[in-house]
Amino acid sequence: MVTLHSALQHSGEPHVPAARGTAASKICVVVAFAVFATGCTTTITYTPRVNKDAPQTLKYTDGVGVLSEKDETREVFAYPRFKAQQPTEPTFTIGYANNTAGAVDFSTDNVKAYFRGAPVQIYTYNERVAEIQSEKQAKQVALAILGGLAAGAAAYGASRQTYRSNYSGYVAGRRGVSSFAGSNTVRVYDPVSGILAGAAVGGATVLGIRQIEYNAQNQEQSANAILQLNTVEPLQMVTGDLILKNCCDPYPSPNDVIRLEVTASDKTSVFEFVRTPVRR
Repeated sequence: MVTLHSALQHSGEPHVPAARGTAASKICVVVAFAVFATGCTTTITYTPRVNKDAPQTLKYTDGVGVLSEKDETREVFAYPRFKAQQPTEPTFTIGYANNTAGAVDFSTDNVKAYFRGAPVQIYTYNERVAEIQSEKQAKQVALAILGGLAAGAAAYGASRQTYRSNYSGYVAGRRGVSSFAGSNTVRVYDPVSGILAGAAVGGATVLGIRQIEYNAQNQEQSANAILQLNTVEPLQMVTGDLILKNCCDPYPSPNDVIRLEVTASDKTSVFEFVRTPVRR
């Protein structure tokens, strides 16, 4: 359907084709980026610090420092899982070797964590997987809502376009030369264009949801490395990751320390890691 409107005027400004959905689409894009933004980009390294009051050793492999403590009943060790990490929820690897004659149960319950002297929770496997699933669902719902808004805006904008053209000139008459000016406005309603535009945005939304699903699966695979309950037989060893929950301040301070207390075979070992921002 096409309608034509003409109005005489002394002057007119050129009008850019209007798409009412453009502003809404831009808003959706901005909000989408906000939803998936990762926030602070500070990178942190954790440097092991030897406890001089205990028989600890520090050895490096490919730049990663491993703290270990060994006696006649057990050996425990700890090191940062990654050379550089995000400022929150750091990950450490913990290991325990049973040197006694009996079996020993070992899990995250054997470890306590502290940041700036305050206790910090440690994720269990079930907690981490449940959180991953919850975050995945929240992101999918948010993306679906934003995608629906963007698709609707794109469809509306593509199906309803307005074009305006200006004209002016002079005409000679009995009383001399007279000037004239005016504009033409054409409004075009094209539902097919709207359907195609909406489908394109909707298709991108589906791809985004699939990507969220894929990312969640990768996170769950990583969660499998979290230390879980194991019965460690004599002369056997177990290792696993510790992820600190709701930790830590994204803005490091001098002498920030992560402290891990590992209790096994009726003894407690203390491992400390100094938190340092990576300079750029």
